[in-house]
Amino acid sequence: MTLRHRLFLIGTMAAALVFGRGTATAQNSIWYSLGDRSGVYGTGTTKGETYNVALHLQSDALVGAQVLGVRIVFPYTEGISDASAWLSRELPAVKSRKVTAPDIAQQAFTPSTAYTEVLFDAPYTVTADGLYAGYAFTTADSEDKARPVAVTGAAQPGGFFIHSTSTYRTAWRDFSAEQPALALQVLLKGDAIATDAAAVGALQELNVQTGQPDQTLFELVNHGNAGVRSIDYTITLGSYSEQRHVILPHALQGVFGSRATLSADLPAIDEKGSYTLTLQIDRVNGQPNADAERQAQTTVQAYNTLPRHRAVLEEYTGTWCGYCPRGFVGLEEMQRLHPDDFIGISYHNADPMEVITINDFPWNAQTLGSFPGYPAASLDRIAQTDAYCGFGAYTTFGIEDAWQIVSDLFAPAAVEVESQWTDSKTLTATAHVTFPVGRADCPYEVGFILVANGLTGTGNSWDQANYYGGETGWPASMDAFTQGGSTVSGLTYNFVYVARSGKAGIAGSLSAPIIDDQTQSCSYSFDIAAITNTGGQPVVQDKERLTVVALLFDKATGEIANANKCAAGGSSLATAISHVGTSRPTPATQYYDLQGRRVDHPVTGLYIVGGRKVLVK
Repeated sequence: MTLRHRLFLIGTMAAALVFGRGTATAQNSIWYSLGDRSGVYGTGTTKGETYNVALHLQSDALVGAQVLGVRIVFPYTEGISDASAWLSRELPAVKSRKVTAPDIAQQAFTPSTAYTEVLFDAPYTVTADGLYAGYAFTTADSEDKARPVAVTGAAQPGGFFIHSTSTYRTAWRDFSAEQPALALQVLLKGDAIATDAAAVGALQELNVQTGQPDQTLFELVNHGNAGVRSIDYTITLGSYSEQRHVILPHALQGVFGSRATLSADLPAIDEKGSYTLTLQIDRVNGQPNADAERQAQTTVQAYNTLPRHRAVLEEYTGTWCGYCPRGFVGLEEMQRLHPDDFIGISYHNADPMEVITINDFPWNAQTLGSFPGYPAASLDRIAQTDAYCGFGAYTTFGIEDAWQIVSDLFAPAAVEVESQWTDSKTLTATAHVTFPVGRADCPYEVGFILVANGLTGTGNSWDQANYYGGETGWPASMDAFTQGGSTVSGLTYNFVYVARSGKAGIAGSLSAPIIDDQTQSCSYSFDIAAITNTGGQPVVQDKERLTVVALLFDKATGEIANANKCAAGGSSLATAISHVGTSRPTPATQYYDLQGRRVDHPVTGLYIVGGRKVLVK
């Protein structure tokens, strides 16, 4: 799904795409598509305007093939006119808000909600530069807010370009990284089209821990008109090389571009360093694979210490803010889904839980821009987000995906934190920071934040204003508010910021030089009795329900490079984990997390068992 544009599922087209029927059944012919079988969606705008949309075909395996025609589908046809399919070597120029004529071919057709096959007058031979295939149409305003451009599957390189005479009028917009691919199929024929052929998509760089086996994901892309039922591939990592045979659980259709994501186990690497990983598909369906894109390489970095990145979600809210309940729910849901790794901090304004004013908020304007108002949220002070919707559309629970995107960024150091009561009112927190790679300088500092949980109160100032009463389309997690009134009372507030060591890190908390795999530690003490709200009233209601957060800051940018948390008087090094899910290991089985630490009670997730990665459900 796009990060900024709301997509609507078209009920009449939610069934699987129909591939490989009709003209493309002939020998040496194939349909090209970047879509999949997940259904077709509408995107674009509801305005009346003229559209041009396209995808870019560029693959070494297509050079020499001939383009005969295309298949096009529309979410609806009412109000749509002047439809034409086209081919062009480059995206047609934009002049006076309009797109000029394509330089290869253009053919008028009648729009339909079923795939319509459009054949060009003459075939066009694909060159190494590739080509653009697209279509144009004019649409009237949509009274029912439907969107006219059909997209499908996931975002793909070269998968979606758009221009329109009103919304995207100044230039072509490349939505390939943001939106699903255009639901356009291209008919190809020629000797370049093989029967059994497959490519391996680009491999992502990997960071692994020495002494621990791991796993990589790779994308298998069909390039043959027989589809893919099985593959034989060779995987090479450093001096290790092995041939493997895989039978696909679901065969790929004979469509150029149909794809599946597979996993490949990697052996343990004994020594820290940089290694080359090569994956080559040797055979497809038992036949030699002559595809030009059958091999991919990437770099594997092996570390003795592999940091686990825990992105920090900071929310800015207030009980007076009627749109803030979604943040309240978002943080609660994330804690439920990721109890050990999720770190949420809620900064309150103009209510009994306000401890600092807006002038002291740690909103990182250097990275995020000016404070946008309430509700607001950010991840690691790097990315502005929504504490419920994330980067997704309104009414969707997208914060988990957004949090995972930031958590997947490589962290420069591992962070552990512990705390202890030095007396009945003083809580001392200690952070332990371990960098996998040394350096002469130290551009990082450590800071601490204290979070209170279980806060309750009576009176209007504790009642949460609510603008969601009666709204539909939200997940069930929002029921307390969508089924509530203009205010919701009796809430228990968690994740509430109550104290910190400073707005950023503690100067001198870490020292240079940084030495590989050597831990540095620093401490800070909180005086619980001194913690009050801006009205001078105590905020902490139960000191046993406090959470300590240790944060690693980038001194230059103010961004959070990594973090960890522990309960007051506890430690992240010995987190108590309860059983979740249906699979329970036998007592004799030894489970280790992906940092090599033994886990006595694994919850849902990936673990190392007997030298292999195992998914506990």
